[in-house]
Amino acid sequence: MKVLVMHAGQDAQDYYRVREPLQAIREGGFDVEIETVRGIATTVRPSTTGGEGEVVAADARGADVVVLQLPKTDAMLQTIRVLQADGVAVVVEMDDLLSAVPFGHLAHLALVRKGMGRKASECARAADVVTTTTPALLEEYAPHGRGLVVPNAIPRRIAELPPAYERTPEVVTVGWTGSVVTHPYDLQEMGTGLQQALASTRGSSRFMVIGQKLNSTQLLGLTEEPAELPWLDSVDEYATAVGENFDIGIAPLRIDRFNTCKSWLKALEYSARGVPFVRSPSAEYERLGLGWRAKSAKDWSKGLSTFIRDRDRRTESAVQAREVVLDRHLTEHTAELWVTAWRRAADHRARSLRKYA
Repeated sequence: MKVLVMHAGQDAQDYYRVREPLQAIREGGFDVEIETVRGIATTVRPSTTGGEGEVVAADARGADVVVLQLPKTDAMLQTIRVLQADGVAVVVEMDDLLSAVPFGHLAHLALVRKGMGRKASECARAADVVTTTTPALLEEYAPHGRGLVVPNAIPRRIAELPPAYERTPEVVTVGWTGSVVTHPYDLQEMGTGLQQALASTRGSSRFMVIGQKLNSTQLLGLTEEPAELPWLDSVDEYATAVGENFDIGIAPLRIDRFNTCKSWLKALEYSARGVPFVRSPSAEYERLGLGWRAKSAKDWSKGLSTFIRDRDRRTESAVQAREVVLDRHLTEHTAELWVTAWRRAADHRARSLRKYA
């Protein structure tokens, strides 16, 4: 079976949902030939009315299965139908509920108000098989029942880097990765909890952001500006930096439709790097079952204060979480799921062709 994988060109999504899984599949010795491309070459018939043209041909490059990451345009929907008409199975890969991106998010205008999120759902419904990161996303994108959850996983080389808990810092760094631009409401879930923890451990703790801190000081009512490490050039560098800079992680999420569908990736990254963390009770964080669960400012303050003051408690939590990652959440553990999804897609397309032959 030959599989052509089109990635969306976004570094983190490419890393976790294309590049690293494909590397694990190749190393796993599966009987699959894989090629990756940035985009599918198509032939478009110009519109006679001045609108957008119509996709009339698509180059699958000899593949039996084409995987499309995050398709969300009418042209991509047309491409799916053209490929299927040529007997090529199509898998749509989705890792976020694009139609539920919250107001204030950088991409809200394009994905929600301009309808690209709805178009993504149409692409998923047309696919032979849909792959998603979470069960909630599968319910949203695969009501036809042709889908498979392939959870996010970590490359072994990252999980085997020197873990954060081996350090004995004089000042304990509480860290968050992200930007308020793409998480406009999440930090506020902690209320005053972070500030309370930092105030009660003043002199022995600090707050740091890998990404963009922007106005997080005001959002959290902090009395001191957090340190900031700007976004790094690669995901490997970012994952390495998490373990080299954080002693405790935070994973706050507002519980809304978008975040309920969101993956456990941040918690998994902390766990892989030996960073104990406090997190919201989101569906996926609960399913992963790692970290200190916090629902209120009091919970956040207690969890963070305990970890800051008690190195043994930090180490115990981090060691246990890292072992879970090494045991069941590496890319080598999910490789077979990807191949299963592709084979199901090929089988579905073959059945569809026989049905209408």
